[in-house]
Amino acid sequence: MATALPTFDKFVVFSSSTEHTVGQRWKKWLKRFEVLLTAMNITDGARKQALLLHYAGEEVFDIFESFSAAQKGEDEGNADDSYAKVKTSLSTYFEPKKNVEFEVFKFRQMKQEPGETVDNFCTRLRLLAATCDFTNTDRELKSQILQGCTSTRLRRRGLRDEMELENLLKTARSLEISDVQATEMEADEAVNAVYRNKHPQQGGRRSNTQSQQQPFQENRGQTWSHQHGGTTSSRPCAWCGGHCRSRTSCPARDKQCRSCSKMGHFAKVCRSKPQGRSNASHDARMINTRADSPSQHSSDSERSESEYAYGVSSVTSKTPKVNLQMYGESVPFFIDTGASVNILDDDVFRKINAPALKIKPTSTNIFAYGSSQPLKVRGTFETTVSYKKTRVTTTFFVVQSTPHARCGNLLSAKTAQELELLHYTFATSTSAPPQTVADHLVEDTHQLFEGMGKLKDVKVKFYVDESVQPTAQPHRRIPFHLRKKVEAELKRLEQLDVIEKVDGPTPWVSPIVVAPKPKKPEEIRICVDMRLPNQAIKRTRHIMPTIDDILSKLNQATVFSKLDLNSGYHQLELDEESRNITTFSTHVGLRRYKRLNFGVTSAAEIFQNHIAELLTDISGSLNTSDDILIYGKSQEEHDQALKRVFDRLLEKNLTLNKGKCEFNKDQIEFYGFIFGKTGVSPDPKKVTAIQNMKTPTNVKEVRSFLGLTNYVSRFIADYANITKPLRDLTKSNVEWTWGPDQEAAFNRLKTELTGVKTMSYFNPNLETEVLVDASPFGIGAVLTQRDKHMSHIISYASRALTDVESRYSQTEREALAVVWACEHYHLYLFGHHFTVLSDHKPLEGIYNKPTSRTSSRIERWNLRLQAYDFTLKYRPGSDNPADYLSRHPTENANATTRHESKVADEYISFLLSHTVPKAMTLQEITEATKTDPTLKAVTRALKSGQWCTPHDFDIDITSFNIFKTVRDELSFSDEHNVLLRSSRIVIPRSLQSRAIDIAHEGHQGMVKTKQLVREKVWFPHIDRLVETKVQSCLACLSTTPDHPAEPLKMTSLPDRPWSEVSIDFCGPFPSGEYLLVAIDAYSRFPEVEILTSTSAKATVPKLDAIFARHGVPDIVKSDNGPPFNSHDFAQFADYLGFQHRKVTPLWPQANGGVERFMSTIKKTVQAAQVEKKAWKQELYRFLRNYRATPHSTTGVSPAEALFNRKMKIKLPEISKKTSPTKLDKKIRLQDEVNKKKMKEYADVKRRATEPDIQVGDPVLVRQRPENKLCPHYSPTPMKVTSRKGSMVTADGGGRKVTRNSSFFKKIPLQMPPHAEPPEVSPDAEPEDVEPTVPQFDTCPPESPEPPPDLPRRSSRVRRLPQYLQDYE
Repeated sequence: MATALPTFDKFVVFSSSTEHTVGQRWKKWLKRFEVLLTAMNITDGARKQALLLHYAGEEVFDIFESFSAAQKGEDEGNADDSYAKVKTSLSTYFEPKKNVEFEVFKFRQMKQEPGETVDNFCTRLRLLAATCDFTNTDRELKSQILQGCTSTRLRRRGLRDEMELENLLKTARSLEISDVQATEMEADEAVNAVYRNKHPQQGGRRSNTQSQQQPFQENRGQTWSHQHGGTTSSRPCAWCGGHCRSRTSCPARDKQCRSCSKMGHFAKVCRSKPQGRSNASHDARMINTRADSPSQHSSDSERSESEYAYGVSSVTSKTPKVNLQMYGESVPFFIDTGASVNILDDDVFRKINAPALKIKPTSTNIFAYGSSQPLKVRGTFETTVSYKKTRVTTTFFVVQSTPHARCGNLLSAKTAQELELLHYTFATSTSAPPQTVADHLVEDTHQLFEGMGKLKDVKVKFYVDESVQPTAQPHRRIPFHLRKKVEAELKRLEQLDVIEKVDGPTPWVSPIVVAPKPKKPEEIRICVDMRLPNQAIKRTRHIMPTIDDILSKLNQATVFSKLDLNSGYHQLELDEESRNITTFSTHVGLRRYKRLNFGVTSAAEIFQNHIAELLTDISGSLNTSDDILIYGKSQEEHDQALKRVFDRLLEKNLTLNKGKCEFNKDQIEFYGFIFGKTGVSPDPKKVTAIQNMKTPTNVKEVRSFLGLTNYVSRFIADYANITKPLRDLTKSNVEWTWGPDQEAAFNRLKTELTGVKTMSYFNPNLETEVLVDASPFGIGAVLTQRDKHMSHIISYASRALTDVESRYSQTEREALAVVWACEHYHLYLFGHHFTVLSDHKPLEGIYNKPTSRTSSRIERWNLRLQAYDFTLKYRPGSDNPADYLSRHPTENANATTRHESKVADEYISFLLSHTVPKAMTLQEITEATKTDPTLKAVTRALKSGQWCTPHDFDIDITSFNIFKTVRDELSFSDEHNVLLRSSRIVIPRSLQSRAIDIAHEGHQGMVKTKQLVREKVWFPHIDRLVETKVQSCLACLSTTPDHPAEPLKMTSLPDRPWSEVSIDFCGPFPSGEYLLVAIDAYSRFPEVEILTSTSAKATVPKLDAIFARHGVPDIVKSDNGPPFNSHDFAQFADYLGFQHRKVTPLWPQANGGVERFMSTIKKTVQAAQVEKKAWKQELYRFLRNYRATPHSTTGVSPAEALFNRKMKIKLPEISKKTSPTKLDKKIRLQDEVNKKKMKEYADVKRRATEPDIQVGDPVLVRQRPENKLCPHYSPTPMKVTSRKGSMVTADGGGRKVTRNSSFFKKIPLQMPPHAEPPEVSPDAEPEDVEPTVPQFDTCPPESPEPPPDLPRRSSRVRRLPQYLQDYE
């Protein structure tokens, strides 16, 4: 039957409007035609050619007829080749004739049109370049853009910097966007007068002599001109002050002057006399802090700040406003560049939903501009605010509004700068200071400050200890919301040639931790945990300069500069053999470092040695840790050294970080000394902690102070007599009295502690120790060095804890002391091995065992300590001299370490913002945590360190004990009032089910749901609750295929032959015929009859004939086919007197003997078809041989087992008789043995288990799929009504179903969400193991010495295995 061809547009050859594009249109039409051929599944070449000429139309056919035989492909022997030839001939005909030289000429004449973007200009050039046959199109495009663009800045940038076409286009886009934005800003710019109020007592009046600063006009690098009679002038525009092409393009054309109110110009170029402006007209309230006189409002002891007041008086009609994110709310703020504090209105503070926000009282007085009365301040609080991608943590003052005026929300200049909302631009002076040699060097060697360098001819090699077993650590999960950022950072590092992909096996694999960058929390930093590889990397020792060498070099130096290498370590290339040990795992595969990486403990020494060798012949230079120090006794000597260092760095291809370099300084701190014009002097910071130490207030503090002095008692003359007044206070029978004798002894000891006999100078070649301690109020550290078993103190240090830090757990405070001490003494410790001594025993396991699990705060601190090579040792508190320093910290040290103290809390905030489930807010978790009694008890125990079992009945004791086992991994965020385990949020009980529901959205499986919920959150019994949820999900149960196998039920051998017969049909065959097969269960003798129908009327006569030959069996077993369920077959069974047994519906395995025979008989018929033989004749030949062949199960041929005689076939044999009794025994024995083997093998291979379905269980029944969307199981639950062996009957949904037990899936009953957990198997995952701990009715008494770390073991009941039961 003919089929109509699909419609397809013909090809129009001749058209006046498209005659120049015929070649492009032909290519496009031909591609569409090829798609049509593919859709029509046409592969024959002749048909393709015919359809091509048919669909192309008459015009194309006429052109084809004009072709020669060769062009038509008539001489081609293959039809496919002929079709290809016709396509080529037509394409050649339609291809436009081009002159390459003329096309290149047109390309070179292209210029950027006015108002045209560089992207559009590049698109035009690319279309022309397609016909120019350029060898490198991108290079030609770049060249033409630089020649033809209208932007002078872009041209100069492209000529100055070597950049590819893509980077050139990116630069052009950024310049175009900045021009547009700058034009808008300049068109509506405001002029601000910045002043300093030197007389706050005069009510804030401005001085008439105060000068106003003109705003800084950025030079765009382009020379625009006005047109005056055809001449070009580069003078500034008289209307806007800038450089405009013409009056029509001037941004001030339609603007109103803010000075004279006339149209057409800006106020900065106004020639009229400015109108007066009242000082009272301010758009925003200016809030300042200032010092007050002792007679006003507060005494000196109550005030915490004393400052002059600054302000900015706005002369515009608009006030800069911004909306900041605070606790999930958008809060509007005015940006006040004259305010030194942040102000939040009391009404706004009450409206924002801030969790657990506590206002701290303050004695700071806040004054509005021009006012002598302080504002009513409720107090202060510290929080995190964000604008776009920038987040900062800062302090806000809550101010009460008056009935007549609201204070409003003000943002200080400092916070606005940190949020990148404010950038200062200063007016340039006509008399610029003369440039120094350093300025000229920076300008002339700009390439020294660009990109990342690589030290020439140097490859760093790690010396690995082969005795250390390589370790491939497990991958640490990365939150899903961070993975794109991680991928972008990995790509950036690969482009910088810092890392590379790993192919093939690697013995070392380390995990990574993702942390936010300082002040840019939306950008990440990838930190590799190198603690285990560091154990195998041998330390390379180099000769270090002594303190005398350094003093001799820097003595009498007066000018100093410091150079910072850009990503210093990454400028040293790693040797190929040393890269494998730096391999780390990510969610996108393995990577390894090609450059020296941060985290390797020997990296500091390696880096310092290479830089020292680089500068060894340059006098006036010294590398200190990771910086280069330039010094000179005069400016000329310093400049010569600086120039030689710059030349050396350029020669060796190293680059600097311009933002961190310092030039021409008059003094510098180094190794506890201050070097400057006045000479060398000790650094007073070394003894500040002792000099500012407060007197003891009780006996315990006296003992702690004596512990400090006793550490250096050998250097204090007459120590026993000096300390006697203090030692007397520690006696039990002496009343506490602090008098003049005690005060004198205390001051005398403070003087001795900072004297020259007690303290020493740092020597890099001696063994260094750092003693640390933490108290609830502060942290302290003592830097010492050991020489001939004697310790000398180098420096004392202490600082007070912030309010947030004071709420840390004791372990976190002690860990903070370690981090702070190492970074405080960075110059002394970096690049050397040292020992940290602490009186907190758990820190030994945290810092000396890289695989230990810790809280997220300590984990972040551990990454910061990777650069230091140290060992932490435990020392009891009674021998720790830093104890008194931590209990009496230096108060003013808090401000100088503010950034360091916030790094860990910013990391926790970063984790919270990226690990909260999308459908669950952090606010909800906070509120639920505050009302969860168990989490409240855990939080109290975490802060106090007392993990005694609570007696409150509302507390889940089992969950509390689980928290106790992982207490070293817990941390608490005071800002958000949320508990964390490592980097995962602990979900309160009321939200646990909802969190699992969120993780199960989309109906992922059990494993995936567990992986997703573990990725972000954690709570006790997390695995069991997920399993309960997934197993009870009706949608998952009905759509998940399940193939349970129960153990085989082997049928027993009948008592005699032809007692049990199995019947079934085979077919239909192509002829429309069927085979009726009947097999004896005893002898396996088959009978086969050919039928043309499977109806009962056709089946009964055939069975009657079979039974006439062999007799009527006792049992006939069949499936549930239509003929066997008919009334005629039932009458036939009653007539002959046999029992008709039907197997379980849709379970052919129950009639396995005859079903297995079907595959054998099908093979015979198929083989006959292959050999072109009569299949019926071949069937009879097969039956003769099969009946005479010994059966694999009985070992006896079916004919012999049935007739007690061997069947004669075409093969010769010698007949021998076997008694029926012996034959029956042989058959039964073989049948039993072989069936047993078959059952054992099948049960093991299928992993068969007994079904647990019982009467009354709710189940789902498997159904036949009607389409691709049909679930495997019917979603309608049913109830089991009866069970007989493996046959189960269920009722539900208005129907009754009988199937094999494997067709049913049991619906598990809902388990109580917080029931006792079941016994955990020994091979369970660590996440599933929830061991219990001993419970105490009361808290155990504190021991003077912490107990040793004991390994935690599971409390699972251990039982003997089955094969050892007889040994009990």
